[in-house]
Amino acid sequence: MKAIFLFVLLWTAPLDAAPFMRPPAFLGGIPGRAQFQAIQLQRHQARTLLYREALEELRNNPHAADVPDCPAGKSAKGVLCLTKPVQKDTVALPPVAIAAVPVDPSVATVAPAVLPPLVPPVATPPPVPPVVIPPVAAPVEKTLRRKIAVLFGINSYKDPIPELGTPVADVEGIAEALRKHYGYETRILRNVRKKEIIQTLNEIAAEAKADDSVLLFYAGHGYLMDDTQMGYWIPIDGSVKTAANWISNSDISKLLSAINARQLILVSDSCFSGSLTREQKMTSGVSNVSRVLQHRSVLAFSSGGEEPVSDGGKEGHSIFAWSFINTLKSTNGVAPGFEIYRVVHGQVMKDFPQEPQYGAVISAGHTAGGEYIFEAAN
Repeated sequence: MKAIFLFVLLWTAPLDAAPFMRPPAFLGGIPGRAQFQAIQLQRHQARTLLYREALEELRNNPHAADVPDCPAGKSAKGVLCLTKPVQKDTVALPPVAIAAVPVDPSVATVAPAVLPPLVPPVATPPPVPPVVIPPVAAPVEKTLRRKIAVLFGINSYKDPIPELGTPVADVEGIAEALRKHYGYETRILRNVRKKEIIQTLNEIAAEAKADDSVLLFYAGHGYLMDDTQMGYWIPIDGSVKTAANWISNSDISKLLSAINARQLILVSDSCFSGSLTREQKMTSGVSNVSRVLQHRSVLAFSSGGEEPVSDGGKEGHSIFAWSFINTLKSTNGVAPGFEIYRVVHGQVMKDFPQEPQYGAVISAGHTAGGEYIFEAAN
């Protein structure tokens, strides 16, 4: 009865009260799947109403959010444009043999316009079992020149777009795990505008070499259009009245394509972030890292599929970010991205009815046999 009462209360809440409405978590505990699906629909309808003017602009002009390509032979510095892809380097790498990686299968992030985050009851987090990795013949780091991680976390949206509670803390926690446990150079960008995101990714495209490993992470608002199935990031300067400062999946794919690193992964903790993973689903099966590293690997790892995701979770992080951080910290040796995904997927699904996704971004140049490799520094 309490859960039903809360559901009716949230359904009838006025749209303009959304940013200030923060009722407690579900009074009846974590909702069942049928209830969750009903709330998903409600949240999406509320978000659609909030963004109605920007969405109408996109229906009239599907390219309203697009960024033009940079002129041939000219730098993107100081100009909002997309760096064009360069010819990918295919220099062979030294052989490094590794056995398939077994993982114990037992071993997000948008507040809606009308509703508060779907936050499960706070509980003491259970320990995450370590990812068991067999010995390797030689360290993978000898074949990778640099490991670079760029993380965007956006909390402080302007009214009427609701603020988020965890993205900045999420990117800080993930960056720390990547830096200390994996040896990444980390760059954190907090509460950034569209121009800053585009220019940063252009800089990575100009800087990254073929034998680098690049990880990108985005936590913030997002939206998926029902009719075109195009997904968007909504940076801090995103508006409900125009889509001009939104970032489309099409442009994200172009930005990924321009980054020359053979090892490239985008992790997105955002509403409807799973749309980038649909091009090709990935499965386990890595048996030889040296072969993997000779392929162009572009992967997308999302906190959910085509559903809203939770902005509340554990220890000040979203459920997805908390699971990702703890899985990164518990991994020893070498693990393909799919195995990291599988552990995170199991942990998230155990705590909340949102389903992380993992797939290859063919449009950004992923080739058969590719996979992202996580390799602990010690």
